[in-house]
Amino acid sequence: MSAPFEALVGHESVKKILMSALGSDKIGHAYIFCGPRGVGRHTAAACFAKAAVGGSKNSDPDIITVSNEWSGAVSKTNTIVAETVNEMRRDIYIKPYGGGRKFYIVPEGDTMNAASQNKLLKVFEEPPDYCTIILIAENLSRFLPTILSRATVIRFMPLPIDTVAEYMTTRFGIDADEARAKAAISGGRIGAALELIDDPEPERLRKELMDGLLSMTENNNKNMILFSNFLKTEKNGTDFIFSALKSLLDDLVRIKLDLKDTVNKDMEKELAELSKSVTERGAARMLDTAVKYERVYKINKTNIITTDFRMTMFCMACELWEDIHGRNYRSKI
Repeated sequence: MSAPFEALVGHESVKKILMSALGSDKIGHAYIFCGPRGVGRHTAAACFAKAAVGGSKNSDPDIITVSNEWSGAVSKTNTIVAETVNEMRRDIYIKPYGGGRKFYIVPEGDTMNAASQNKLLKVFEEPPDYCTIILIAENLSRFLPTILSRATVIRFMPLPIDTVAEYMTTRFGIDADEARAKAAISGGRIGAALELIDDPEPERLRKELMDGLLSMTENNNKNMILFSNFLKTEKNGTDFIFSALKSLLDDLVRIKLDLKDTVNKDMEKELAELSKSVTERGAARMLDTAVKYERVYKINKTNIITTDFRMTMFCMACELWEDIHGRNYRSKI
């Protein structure tokens, strides 16, 4: 793909759409770049804006990243508050310094409440010719229908595991097996995979996760309680835990089916030990359990309370115990 998007790995369909807009000089006034964190939305927005503005510098006064910090607003969360939207509206009517286009990139765009979105809607309805707003989002359902109807939605999907692994190996010289494991755990998101390179915390969580699964093979349900306590206390790492858990259990299924292309090769010994205590059907059920509870967790993520989260993790630990031991007390969710 052409030079403007060299920094964006994969996403050829997205590049084609944006290159077409650049080539025809029909750049829209509002876009929503939607997809999971770390998948490349921010990189795509920055490349698109830089190419449209025509700047050669890393920073350009006509490319503004909108945040509460930028506006001087105070917020205890990452939610884009009304003050920030008001400041953006005022700034939008200042013409570009370069005389061409002016871009506003809004990370966490889907955190705006209805009042903030309605303030922004006035700009969407009558935007200056030179203005383009890109809202970065994970969840389209958080936007008002009036916002969605006036924006071009571009979806970003996770990349193939091999694409992420090759990038990490080529760019950072990471061992192929390690790169593939990190790519799989990241769920095909380069940004998430890169965070795993120097941060020891994910590896600690993955090791404790594997140790917890192994401990539950013992005929002692106390270990199930300890495993559920681990899941509850590591709430900040829950997204990673689910990614790592699905990756480990997918490998477990492959081992039970005598398939050789496992991902977590550094944990082959532990997985082989776990496989001795689990039937083929039990391994498949464990993976199904992890997928099901991740879905429950994500549905409730935006408004989950402590009790709900702790109960979700406890129920998942119970079901994984049952999948290993075949006991019939599957929780109802």
